Amino acid sequence: MKKTRVLAVLFLIWVEGSGQSVDYVAELNQPVLWGDARYNGLSGAMTAMSGSFTALAENPAGAGLYRQAAFGSDLSIYSTTTFKNSNQFPTGNAFTLNLANLGYIGTEPETGWNVFFTYNSDDLFRQNLNYTQNGGGSIQQQWLENSNYYVPDDLPFVGPYEDMLYQSYASDRNDTTGEYYSTANLNNTDFVHDLHRTGMKNQWTLGFGAAANKQLYYGASVKIVHSYEKVTVAHEENYTETTDLTSFDVLDYWDNSGMGISANAGILYRPTQALRFGLAVDLPQVYSFTQNWDTEMIAKRSSVSQIISKAEGYGLLYQWSMMTAPKIKSGLTLVGGRLGLITLSHTFIPHKFATALSKEERFLNSVINNELDDQHTLAVGTELRLGPVTLRAGSGYTNAFQAGRDTRWRRSLGISLQSEGNTFFMSWSQFRQSTQYFPFSAAYTEALAITTQRSILSIGSTWKF
Repeated sequence: MKKTRVLAVLFLIWVEGSGQSVDYVAELNQPVLWGDARYNGLSGAMTAMSGSFTALAENPAGAGLYRQAAFGSDLSIYSTTTFKNSNQFPTGNAFTLNLANLGYIGTEPETGWNVFFTYNSDDLFRQNLNYTQNGGGSIQQQWLENSNYYVPDDLPFVGPYEDMLYQSYASDRNDTTGEYYSTANLNNTDFVHDLHRTGMKNQWTLGFGAAANKQLYYGASVKIVHSYEKVTVAHEENYTETTDLTSFDVLDYWDNSGMGISANAGILYRPTQALRFGLAVDLPQVYSFTQNWDTEMIAKRSSVSQIISKAEGYGLLYQWSMMTAPKIKSGLTLVGGRLGLITLSHTFIPHKFATALSKEERFLNSVINNELDDQHTLAVGTELRLGPVTLRAGSGYTNAFQAGRDTRWRRSLGISLQSEGNTFFMSWSQFRQSTQYFPFSAAYTEALAITTQRSILSIGSTWKF
């Protein structure tokens, strides 16, 4: 063998590169998690409310309640912290400053239609994970099993990782039985796994809201959606029980970027000044993605020169497409005059409607059906008005709709100050969820049990004129 560069079959790049996993599909299916400061301070419980540009993107009927033109913008400081479940020890932190929301609404007395535009960063993909484990299983095990009974020349068609494992001298082949094996005990592996992820999911919304009468308001919008992620993984294994192989490293990188289109519509019914009902439906988002993937393996063996014990693989530019599930949102708001309000929202997402559209990815649809259940996200928020100052608090709950992920909880606080036509907002919101993380894929090694804590501090303002 010698140092080689492997060109993998594109379909196998998709499977092994794991850029399009069921986890990513579930993320794209999510409703807006982060919005402007008022939205975040109420934990997103704004289906039956206006007064927020993120809320208008969620239920455009709220635009019909505006009597003045308005402009708003929000900035946020976002962080993700990962904890090891066994001892709650932090295993990684990530921070970023972000333009969270930008919006404008104009009133049109002649037509009765209030037209609005808003940009919103729906979700932020930021993660630094450093996980160490002693005495666990090696990621090589599944690749060795997949390789068995194939001659080396056929390994590129089995999978890029399987081929590179052999080309990097990490594994050997028994020519009599056709089985591949390692000189190290792969059931007693010490490893360090580093993952760095950046990216976001955001949308641009153009819509309108109008009044059918004094009680009923309606609206609709079209959305351009965008999602991207860049992931770098460095996995280093060491073996204390070995006859030759002492260490094995895998370096993986992929970037995945897609654009899509969607639309939504909603109504607000206000039978009295103190009561509002809201209903909105988001149509499925149709995405087209482009992905790049690159990987490298390095094995260290006393019997093999380090000059040749390395394999590099790469994937050509790859395109794929998918459609997310629809989202059905309902809400109720009770207004206590100038004292404040209480608002509740429910979002229903039938994840099984999500579909991989490209021919090569349609096998993923059965995985979606097996691993994703219907999602129910509940949120409640309250505002207490003390003259020009308004205090906010909210909480949220999402059921454990995905295999390996527990219930997700949310909590929020906020405050705002109103001065003439200007309102200044500040809020803090946090998600916490226990989950499982598999290095590279669930097929390769046991799950790493972690808890992810995602927090955002938002500062923004709205001007009415």
